[in-house]
Amino acid sequence: MAEGCELYESIAEIPPDVWNAARSATPSCFTDPAFLRAVEGGLPERTRVFHAVVRDEHGNPAACASLCLMAVDLLLLAGPRVQRVARLARRLLPGLGMLRVLFCGLPVSSGQSQIGFAPGADRKRAIEKLDSLLQTLARQERAKVVVYKEFSDGDCRDLDGLVDRGYMRTESRPTYEMTHRFADFDAYCSSLKSHYRNDVRRSQKKFDRAGCSVAHLTNPDVILNEYTPEVHRLYEAVVAKSQVKLEILPIQFFRELVKYYAGRISLTAIYRDDRIVAFNWGLDASPVYIFLFCGVDYEKNAEADLYFNLMYHQLDHAFRRGAKRVQFGQTADAFKTRIGGGGRPLNLYVQPRGWFFARVIQFTQRFLFPPSPVLETHDVFKEAPATTKANRNRKGHEAAAKAHAV
Repeated sequence: MAEGCELYESIAEIPPDVWNAARSATPSCFTDPAFLRAVEGGLPERTRVFHAVVRDEHGNPAACASLCLMAVDLLLLAGPRVQRVARLARRLLPGLGMLRVLFCGLPVSSGQSQIGFAPGADRKRAIEKLDSLLQTLARQERAKVVVYKEFSDGDCRDLDGLVDRGYMRTESRPTYEMTHRFADFDAYCSSLKSHYRNDVRRSQKKFDRAGCSVAHLTNPDVILNEYTPEVHRLYEAVVAKSQVKLEILPIQFFRELVKYYAGRISLTAIYRDDRIVAFNWGLDASPVYIFLFCGVDYEKNAEADLYFNLMYHQLDHAFRRGAKRVQFGQTADAFKTRIGGGGRPLNLYVQPRGWFFARVIQFTQRFLFPPSPVLETHDVFKEAPATTKANRNRKGHEAAAKAHAV
């Protein structure tokens, strides 16, 4: 492969000290070998995963990255009218709209970068070496598009050199998180302004009237027993309604997560009539708590506000685990801003390979990469007493100054 880069088809092939040294300046649970083993054990169909280690001129690990090769169905990103026409056309051309894409990133929509760096590494040089490897791999695997996903504006300082290498920088969906700390959900509700607190209470009353209950499952055996194929179909229903359907993770992926993150992975489950009607996976990556994937029975959602109450109960679990920051992910933007979440923009780098696919990307760009502005965070929390006093003092000084001027 490219000079200074090593390519592996399994994280098990890489000495742990090498991989961990290459990511030690930017640690993340999404580049943790345990998470990568879970991904490898439960890949979506028609998907392959690779891992790369970049070395500096002295042979020391400088960076690492996880890659995946996927067949992406562009038609899933189109509107209903286009999809109806395409279904008819696919009777003659079964492969219509399918595109072989090489991602610098995993087949898991986490809103996180899959590149790690070592302390003191020349990051821009490491990205150049990594991209040379991706170009070679794309040629070998006949990928039609190469995509780097998903990077914060700060990350882009190291990656904007890709634009000079023929990539287009474009928006991904923003991700949302909460940085306020509370002892539990009751403490969170007490801090809300009355309007937002009343919204929560109304949803909770609907939940109670519908006869629902909740359980936070952390025992691996209990989780595996409860997370049946029937329950997994609730996750598939959520993906089907999502605006972006990059991947559908198989049930085995979630079982692998339980295996490799025993004690840190949880399943918050809502029951009605002894059956799970909604759930959310969570990962305790202290001091951060990460909301992963959810499932909802949409036929019962409105009657009990299942989704809202699921998020409330998951927040309670995160707060009780001592989370200093809660990461919500990339969907349901409006709801996440109304509960106090703040948005962070994310970026993609896209390079079509060949003039034909450059035109395809150009034609489908508004479907593939629609504008995704970060929604403004709602002012949901009451003003802290110290702040209130400071504001009163400030206003008093301002009034005194105006009176003196008169």
